[in-house]
Amino acid sequence: MSVTKEQVLAQLSTINDPDLNRDIVSLGFITKAAVCDGVVDVVINLTTPACPVKDQLKQEAIDKLSALEGAEKVNVEMTAEVKGTQEKREISPDIKHIVAVSSGKGGVGKSTVTVNLACALAKAGAKVGILDCDVYGPDIPMMLGMAGQPDQEGQKLLPKERHGVKTMSIGYLLDEEKPVIWRGPMVHKLIEQFLGDVVWGELDYLLVDMPPGTGDAQLSLAQIVPLSGAVLVTTPQAVSTFDVGKAVSMFKQVKVEILGIVENMAGYSVSGQVDGAAEGAQVQLDLGDRTETVTTDAEGRFETIAHVFGQGGAERLAQRHNFPVIGSVPLNPSVRVGGDAGDPVVISHPDSHLARAFTEAAGKVAQRLAIREHASLPILQ
Repeated sequence: MSVTKEQVLAQLSTINDPDLNRDIVSLGFITKAAVCDGVVDVVINLTTPACPVKDQLKQEAIDKLSALEGAEKVNVEMTAEVKGTQEKREISPDIKHIVAVSSGKGGVGKSTVTVNLACALAKAGAKVGILDCDVYGPDIPMMLGMAGQPDQEGQKLLPKERHGVKTMSIGYLLDEEKPVIWRGPMVHKLIEQFLGDVVWGELDYLLVDMPPGTGDAQLSLAQIVPLSGAVLVTTPQAVSTFDVGKAVSMFKQVKVEILGIVENMAGYSVSGQVDGAAEGAQVQLDLGDRTETVTTDAEGRFETIAHVFGQGGAERLAQRHNFPVIGSVPLNPSVRVGGDAGDPVVISHPDSHLARAFTEAAGKVAQRLAIREHASLPILQ
């Protein structure tokens, strides 16, 4: 008995997207379902290449199709297409999602989070850019290892690109030690030009690294283009989460959805090795506010997190304002080393738990945007 296309689609219709709560056939994700001499070829086109459940959906499809009588071989290919916001923009219409990355105060690692999220999305196959709107402290060029004047195409600037991420920053246009002493209207005009006079091309995601606080740049960006959402960055300590609360209120006033919050410096990663220690040996660590006992693995290694800045601040903030914590990243020297060298930890240490934390956060941002794309429009009475 040979398998039919109808049987293939019926089997695939039993697979639900856990975020959109519908089956992948009715969602229109199946762009190919072909059967020839017992060979089943299927293409599943998702809403983002950074889909956190991509591998899960693929394996479920393979398992269910392989169970069909007459299916001798099953090929499942995963593709992705970011649809983008439904709001039309006069400026940068080829950019599907513009996302602000912001914080209530400086020094919380906002630019570090921005470059690692961008690199993680690019590694997943998305077309990504970073617009550095932190005109008073443009760190993106250093963190991605780039400098010098950008090239031009006619009257427009070409973004610089590294690690698959296109970037534009005032840092490329000014001497490194020259300060930017500008009033609000000049900041507004710069953001407008960086969006309209830069050849971004087609992008799935443009992450905008904002200056800290709730000033001119945030308001200007929200006025110039419809934003798909904002990602907030905080540390666990009370002063940081207090200031982020102001940023939440500001984005609500300009009607920009908070996609989630990343808790950076969420403790210090303490690890080591005890030579000759057997598996399960106990090691006592003095962490300042407490003493913790950890156990060693088969090689005598141990690891724990010291909560230098306290803990739970982002979670309390998220619960209060009803948005998710999309990432928690501990302090680790490799993050600083990678940023200073122009190779973010997602690139320099891709298998580390830090890189995995940023990759998971990037997937959750993409996931939240995909859910918004498929949300039903309100019915006007």
